[in-house]
Amino acid sequence: MTGWSAVAGTHAFVVPGEEQARALAEDLAAYGFALVTARPARHTAGWVVTAFDEGPYPPDAAGHRTIDAVGRQAAAVARRHAGYPDGGSRCDPSLLERIRPTGTPIEHTNPGARPPVPDIVIGAAPPPASLALTPDQVRDVPIDLSGLDEIAWADLTHAHGAAGDVPDLVRALADPYGDWESTLDELFGDDLLHQGTCYTATAPALPFLTRMIVSGALPAKQRLDLHVWLLIAAGRRAEDLLGDADYAAIKGRPPAVDDQVQQVHHTVGAQLPALLARWDSEPAAIRYALVCLVALYPHHAHPIGEAIVDMVDQFDGTRPGAYLNLAHALVRGQDDQALAIATDIVGWEPDHDPAWLDAPNVPTAVKASHILTEGALRALSTSTP
Repeated sequence: MTGWSAVAGTHAFVVPGEEQARALAEDLAAYGFALVTARPARHTAGWVVTAFDEGPYPPDAAGHRTIDAVGRQAAAVARRHAGYPDGGSRCDPSLLERIRPTGTPIEHTNPGARPPVPDIVIGAAPPPASLALTPDQVRDVPIDLSGLDEIAWADLTHAHGAAGDVPDLVRALADPYGDWESTLDELFGDDLLHQGTCYTATAPALPFLTRMIVSGALPAKQRLDLHVWLLIAAGRRAEDLLGDADYAAIKGRPPAVDDQVQQVHHTVGAQLPALLARWDSEPAAIRYALVCLVALYPHHAHPIGEAIVDMVDQFDGTRPGAYLNLAHALVRGQDDQALAIATDIVGWEPDHDPAWLDAPNVPTAVKASHILTEGALRALSTSTP
């Protein structure tokens, strides 16, 4: 991206066969793309139709959002031909000719044309706010890991195969004075939630995080890190639904969730009563993480309902406050209000993908909750006065 004079790229779509490919290529050219090609797919059934978007778009966040918005408009055209998005590319306009394929069986040109371009503006973000990790009291007590060895870990899997190494990593994590951050990253970042994927070993490991937290034997920063991984794990369900939405729409079915992802989501929810019981003992940063987590399971929110309102008021007008406000709307079941808040957040947070808000047949609360889980952690800055 650095040094680009502007932004151009391609939008790719998969359709069932040649007939749909020819029709979609013709429609996309008529829609305004200067070049549209189609060929049999290499790695999946069907045909790939590629629209070349010459732009140019500004080489900034607004420009990238604009070309993405044009791609979403093209996806609506593709759905009329049983097509769904399958990636694409972004590049400097001078490079677009280099990636033009040769010998494609279908090609439509519309020289000088350009698809309708929406007006995209990135708004000003609210100011940051620090959430304290103090006061904190750490108890010198052992962490209960009973039952850890009774799980048949070798029969379960993580990102690198059999999960027989999980018990030793969990034990290492229970030692606050060991190589703690490296162990946590290996256990979850590399193994159990690698690139957001859930495995058969993921759900069984999560209750041991809760035991570490509720023991009070870990300092606040480490407890916060464990809450963060629980929030990441719980958020995989919304990501699955959004990721399947376009394909499900052309198949005429609701978006689906992987069985392991659903089990992980259920397991995290089961931990909430024990985690919320520590509310009065936790500093603001961990309370913030708990509010975001309970927003995914509103039926657990009653014990801290008034405390959530207090936090919303305390951080009103700040970046964490925006996510607290979103969480509060989800907790109250005000899904339309939650979506409105999420839409406002997307307007100033360039790392969010507006396509999450447009996903077909995904419940409003799921869309809003994905904005929450994807953005709340970026807004979390801590201080230790």
